[in-house]
Amino acid sequence: MRLPLAAVGAVVAALIETSVLSDLKVAGAKPDLVFVLAVVSALVFGVEAGLLWAFLGGLMLDMLLPERPVGSTILALLLCVGVALLPARVLHEARILVSVISAFLLTWVYHLVGAALLAATTGSQVPPSAIPAILPVAVLNSVLAVFVAVIARSLALRYRPHDRLEYR
Repeated sequence: MRLPLAAVGAVVAALIETSVLSDLKVAGAKPDLVFVLAVVSALVFGVEAGLLWAFLGGLMLDMLLPERPVGSTILALLLCVGVALLPARVLHEARILVSVISAFLLTWVYHLVGAALLAATTGSQVPPSAIPAILPVAVLNSVLAVFVAVIARSLALRYRPHDRLEYR
């Protein structure tokens, strides 16, 4: 994936997440589009694309959502993308399954780090009811990751550079 395309995609995804997806709730949970796209792009397209999605998408989310301190979403997304890349170093071919499992598990990390940073900056505490509320979001992010990973993997296979003989 070209990095300018990832940059524009991160900004558009953050805009979609804060405008359209804020009204779309399934079982009381809304999906984290920027988070899913950052994790999947890191696993499918590489480190640079994933970090760019995380940084620019997190920056846009911090700017568009006034209740979040600037930098908290960036930090949570960069942490999650870094952790998601650890199994990708070992597993080379099962990127779709790794993307879905990573999206499910790292949703917990993303929301807990975000809640801890919000609590630290405002002087409040993380409510204990916040932990069980993450489960529907994790399931929804996993379902979204299936679709995003299949599309991203097919695009990566279609447009990657192939080793071909050149005829002159």
